[in-house]
Amino acid sequence: MNNSKDFDDILKQLKVIVGSNNYIDDVLKMGSYLSDWRNQFQGVSPLILKPLNSQMLSEILTLCNESHIGVVPQGGNTGLVGGSIPSNSGTEVIVCLEKMNKIIDIDPINYTMTLEAGCILSKVQDAALKANRIFPLSLAAEGSCQIGGNLSTNAGGTAVLHYGNAKELVLGLEVVLADGSIMNSLSRLRKDNTGYDLKQLFLGSEGTLGIITKAVIKLFPIPVNKVTSIVALSNLESTIDLLVQLRERTGDCISAFEYIDRACIDVLINQIGIKDIFNQIYDHYVLVELSSSRHNEELKLLLEDSIAAAILDGTVNDAIISSNETQAAQFWNLRETLPGVLKSIGEFVVFDISVPIPLLPKLIKESKKVCNEICQNSRAVLFGHFGDGNIHYYLLKPPEMSVDKFLSMKPKIKSSIYNITSKLDGSFSAEHGIGKAKKQELKNYSSEVEIELMKVIKKSLDPNNIMNPGKVL
Repeated sequence: MNNSKDFDDILKQLKVIVGSNNYIDDVLKMGSYLSDWRNQFQGVSPLILKPLNSQMLSEILTLCNESHIGVVPQGGNTGLVGGSIPSNSGTEVIVCLEKMNKIIDIDPINYTMTLEAGCILSKVQDAALKANRIFPLSLAAEGSCQIGGNLSTNAGGTAVLHYGNAKELVLGLEVVLADGSIMNSLSRLRKDNTGYDLKQLFLGSEGTLGIITKAVIKLFPIPVNKVTSIVALSNLESTIDLLVQLRERTGDCISAFEYIDRACIDVLINQIGIKDIFNQIYDHYVLVELSSSRHNEELKLLLEDSIAAAILDGTVNDAIISSNETQAAQFWNLRETLPGVLKSIGEFVVFDISVPIPLLPKLIKESKKVCNEICQNSRAVLFGHFGDGNIHYYLLKPPEMSVDKFLSMKPKIKSSIYNITSKLDGSFSAEHGIGKAKKQELKNYSSEVEIELMKVIKKSLDPNNIMNPGKVL
């Protein structure tokens, strides 16, 4: 923009495009849009736009592109890397898709749902159930995150082991590009080998290449048979042994294999007053779930036999198998409560890292060792999707240490953990993306060829750099 008068004129035109009931320009009403879930990132914006349809969004992007005004897409604003937060420049508008929330079509025969990007994930799950199907993407923020945000960040969650992450659950997309053009690729086909798979450009691109407005997602049969167990183990290696044994014995029935360490249980006991799971204290726990859409599958007996064999060979120390859905929900509540509880107990450094499954014990042991060397008396709290090789690693500030001193150690702690992860052929961001938080890591741990290819793609689709500027690259 040439001057503030031109900028103000553009803002007025943007308001006209969406209509008087579909924008926020009062800073006192913008709070939840300008800060992330962990309150790690804050920004400033003069205008929050809430388009009602793809054509309205197309007009917004056309005008912003011509005027070189940055656009920050928001799909629920539940991300953990600052990817949906504007800068402090005050020159970027936010586009929130919460009013584009229609479920357009459910095809139970084709096992697909066509919907708008602003649909809340839990409502998508409910709509699938009403059609006697499931949409398996499941994560802690599912009551507020939107499907467009899930797809643009390639969300993971607890069911990746069985169903894959977000990009594997999509057949087609509609995307509005930076210049306002609309790519309509809402294919419901499972087999379509006609040229480049363009939708994959936008899945996981965090709104930097275009804004997802509609999607065709895959549905699956309802698991009518399900059994859940909490298993106690004495060492990390046994968790991997148990996973291998369960996969060999149960085939593709494992829908979750979630690791929880003893420090997590201690936090839950101290913070929310849960009772300890077993009479004896163990160092390692796994939440195991088997599920099947076949009525005649004796999953509980299969899990009982598998765990009994693991106890006999010393892999497992103890286990509780759920007797009903209420008890299974209580088991899951242990895992799903952790992020919110940890957020409230003080300063921490958190990592979302992954390595090949056999290397998880080595990753954890080496990470704990280096963290203790850098920050003595710190406490590591670990949980995550062991079945996917993904761990969430929280390093809590020692009680006697000042916040400033702890934060001064953060860069060294982060680089040490990421170096270990890289040497083990792992990823520094398993499922949370890049956003603002991990741009330097992307540069450090990607090859020059990969970075240059990303820049070429970005420049080709967004030459004026208006799409979520300052994120990813």
